[in-house]
Amino acid sequence: MAVSKVVTLSDYRENAQQMQIDDISAQAFLFLQEQAQENNVPMRKLVMDHLLGIACVVKAVEGLDEAQNWLALISDELDQELAN
Repeated sequence: MAVSKVVTLSDYRENAQQMQIDDISAQAFLFLQEQAQENNVPMRKLVMDHLLGIACVVKAVEGLDEAQNWLALISDELDQELAN
């Protein structure tokens, strides 16, 4: 069976967007890490508080159910990553 080398435009856009998201996320993480070190703040506490803050914003804007949905999706993604 021959493997197709055709890439759809939607797949290309999705991959390109994911690369941008990964790059922005890496930059944000490095910024948080640098700030934590400069201010002698534990990185774990900083990241946990940051994630809680994001969840609180989602709750305020989109409601408790949506915030819980986001957290459940994140939990599922982590479970999948740990399983691999």
